[in-house]
Amino acid sequence: MDETTKGFRLGDGTLVPWGTRFDEVVKDFERTGYASRDLVCPEAYGFATRYLEVTAPRPDRPILTVAYELATTDRPPKDVFAQLVIKLGMPGEIDRDELSPHAHSSSHVVLYANWKTKGHPIGVSFYGAPRESAFGDGIGKLYLSWGDLEAAAAPWMSAWLTANQEVEQAAGAVGKIQLFSVQYDTRVSLQNDPKRPADLCLNSPEILNTPHSIARQLNDKRFALWSDQTGTRWHLSTRSDTVLLGGPETSEVRLTQLEPARGGGSATIDIGRWWARDAWKSRSIAEAERALERVPGLTFKRYSGHDA
Repeated sequence: MDETTKGFRLGDGTLVPWGTRFDEVVKDFERTGYASRDLVCPEAYGFATRYLEVTAPRPDRPILTVAYELATTDRPPKDVFAQLVIKLGMPGEIDRDELSPHAHSSSHVVLYANWKTKGHPIGVSFYGAPRESAFGDGIGKLYLSWGDLEAAAAPWMSAWLTANQEVEQAAGAVGKIQLFSVQYDTRVSLQNDPKRPADLCLNSPEILNTPHSIARQLNDKRFALWSDQTGTRWHLSTRSDTVLLGGPETSEVRLTQLEPARGGGSATIDIGRWWARDAWKSRSIAEAERALERVPGLTFKRYSGHDA
């Protein structure tokens, strides 16, 4: 299985190199966001399989993980696991749960193990009983992962860093700024997390770092709408995360009002993967909505319901 450091096999035997985008393999995927597709696969790496699942953070990003559904055969799972140990050596981690009251359920994993081959994670899980699927019954899954997020994000890193520099320049001469306080924590993450740039490039490239001059006016329960000095570039910022409004993924404003039911209710603004949330019928969310309506180039979708 040394070739798993180079890529993964499709059902027809094609070796797909790591770094291949999801939409190069699955050409009819129409949704945005997290991308997943099951593909027919009768055999992989010497094991009988039912199908493989390819997943990526977005359709236009590389496939990061592949999971092969191991087929039911006349060989018990312990023999399949033993064959993996022969191929890969003893796993770095083994978790067993064979004494659970659910140990004979197809929805329960009774054994999980993982290896790392030259930095590329490999894992296997076995169910308590055969699990049904549209492709046939399976006994578990064999997982392959690329494991190098920095390499996966590299093609988009330069553009993301440039966008951050442009936001910093805009914050150097702010035209207008309006602050909004809410009761619930906004989306805040650590800007100095070494994994943050790659994670955002792969999952949410519209999310940029909030400039320090803006961030120091905010806290976990305050966000800002602000423009550059010319009034042509508008941004929404939490203490850590900023979006430039009017881009391909930041032109649609989603406003959701959930009346209290089992939950306490909420009012939410979502733009791309940026969001801010407050109590139902929040005055701050309503004020932010009115302010956003004055920003050119935005469209609005409004939703309502009950907080079940």
